[in-house]
Amino acid sequence: MSSRMSSLKTFDAFPKVASTHTVRSTRGSYNTIFTFLCLLFLTWAEIGSFFGGRIDHQFVVDNTVSQNLTINVDILIAMPCNFLHTNVRDLTDDRFLAAEALKYEGFSFFIPPSYRVNDDKSVTTPDLNEIMAEGIVAQFMDRGDHKQSGHPACHIYGSIPVTKVSGDFHITAKGYGYRDRAHVDIEALNFTHVISEFSFGQFYPYINNPLDATARVTETNLDAFTYFLTVVPTKYHKLGAEVDTNQYSMSLQKKTYSLENRGIPGIFFKYDFEPITMIVEDKRIPFLQWLVRLATIYGGVIVAAQWSMKALDNLLILFYGKKFASRGSEKSSSLLDGDKNDE
Repeated sequence: MSSRMSSLKTFDAFPKVASTHTVRSTRGSYNTIFTFLCLLFLTWAEIGSFFGGRIDHQFVVDNTVSQNLTINVDILIAMPCNFLHTNVRDLTDDRFLAAEALKYEGFSFFIPPSYRVNDDKSVTTPDLNEIMAEGIVAQFMDRGDHKQSGHPACHIYGSIPVTKVSGDFHITAKGYGYRDRAHVDIEALNFTHVISEFSFGQFYPYINNPLDATARVTETNLDAFTYFLTVVPTKYHKLGAEVDTNQYSMSLQKKTYSLENRGIPGIFFKYDFEPITMIVEDKRIPFLQWLVRLATIYGGVIVAAQWSMKALDNLLILFYGKKFASRGSEKSSSLLDGDKNDE
């Protein structure tokens, strides 16, 4: 038994080169240090890649076309509440009186200093980590009945149930676009507005949408603002958690009507749902696969370092000769070297 153990101790599947057959050099030392630093950096990068994962984007067909959802609205308009109409009309010509779902609150008009006013700059899409950190579902605010009395502006807020088809949510003045016993004078029209929230589906208070925190100021009484919204259902997955949102892109068209060319002034949100769903997922490779990947990188770096060292030695020999190339080299002594010294 002891002989077997001793044989196992002396067994070496990858025998090392004897020290008497190796040559030490300054270039070799530098090469070893440089290789070690490269391996250290690559190890740090791979560890960060393993824990950080990679972001994968996929598009799949949306099979929930007939699903219902809500439009979350929080908008302040520089007109009294009793001057305004709010309605929804979809592709099938179904109409919904949005005033039944929304709350009207008399308010003094103001624009918060942090809001973007008449700003047409593009909005950056939030990344996965930002969405997961801010994707907290909340109940959209509901503060009771209409309060319209005696204020120059109207705060309209609430959630409107709609069908997941193309549609149009619009805010107009009474007597414009719809038959009404009341008719607002042209001089009283002012569709300057501030949008604090405009989103689709579940309400996430900390996720910013393209229309959030924006304001538009009218130049005339007969201005019409038309927002074209393209909604893409988007799902975010990370570490088993899921955030189901409805992201959208926005473009604005502004028209100014005249007394001769009568149009309908107001604020119009024309929305369209894409028949696809975007899935943004944080993926990580299995741990064993990561170890194999790391070992492969190590092997590649070591082989590349050895070949580069040999190539450098050959170039030095080619251009400067063998004597110059052997500068700074030290060969380990052997028994034969000792015999020569004795002679």
